[in-house]
Amino acid sequence: MRRIGLIGVGFIGKLFVDDLRSAEYPVTAYDIDESQLEYALERGAEAADSPAAVAAGADVVVLALPGHSEVQSVMEGEPRGVVETLDSDQCVIDTSTTGPEAATEYEQKCTERGAGFVTAPLTRNAPNGDGIHMMVGGSPSDYDEVRPVLDTISEAHTRIGDAHDAQTFKLMIQMRYAGQQAVDAEIVEFGRNNGIDPERMNEFLGMDVWEQYFTLNFSPAIEGLGGLAIWHKDLGYALALARESNTATPLTSTVHEAYKSAIEMADEDEGHAAATIRHWRRHNGAK
Repeated sequence: MRRIGLIGVGFIGKLFVDDLRSAEYPVTAYDIDESQLEYALERGAEAADSPAAVAAGADVVVLALPGHSEVQSVMEGEPRGVVETLDSDQCVIDTSTTGPEAATEYEQKCTERGAGFVTAPLTRNAPNGDGIHMMVGGSPSDYDEVRPVLDTISEAHTRIGDAHDAQTFKLMIQMRYAGQQAVDAEIVEFGRNNGIDPERMNEFLGMDVWEQYFTLNFSPAIEGLGGLAIWHKDLGYALALARESNTATPLTSTVHEAYKSAIEMADEDEGHAAATIRHWRRHNGAK
């Protein structure tokens, strides 16, 4: 069975550890926070002391990292990053949302080493089923090469196109999620200010407005990167791409500014739900 190297054992990385070990894949893991490795070790994985060491002993390297800067640090770190360690019989699966430019860059760097590369940004909120859904970018041959691993760590996956295409598709999803949450927050405050209980939208019509918007009791954000940071990062990638392609995105720009202006109103571990509803509550004079 192919040896898996896993870099990043945060919220998503732990899910990957569970799936890979349940399928009896040998796993070598690394995380900059050594305490995170305990989870992997308890499930039969081995630990490595650097990203390069992970790559040196793996057939497939899986990255489960927050964004571009973390991927850059791992792929090009000193004295050796993952890229310099790769050879022709290896492949990298990057499950991070890095933006199209970074994905294209690392696809090229891996190709220059003779190694395979696919970007596989993910979502856990697909309406058509629970679990992780991956939007994969890379050559058809690289996609086929890592398909068994993708089958193991996701509920479903599909090839969108090249690396740039998959990251762009992920940004489309994030634009929709962020915009929908912002609209829902505005609707909830509109109802409250006009004497209507907004919970009736869910109770009577079966809509999916977040319960946190009604209760103001917010669950913890994703371990390692709060939800607010995710929206800020991913919408920033989307707006940068929109500028490059001369695409008008006035709604996403407005939503991004709303999140940015709400940062100080949410605790770090509360994420975007808290920030969004508090942004609209502040504009409506709520304490």
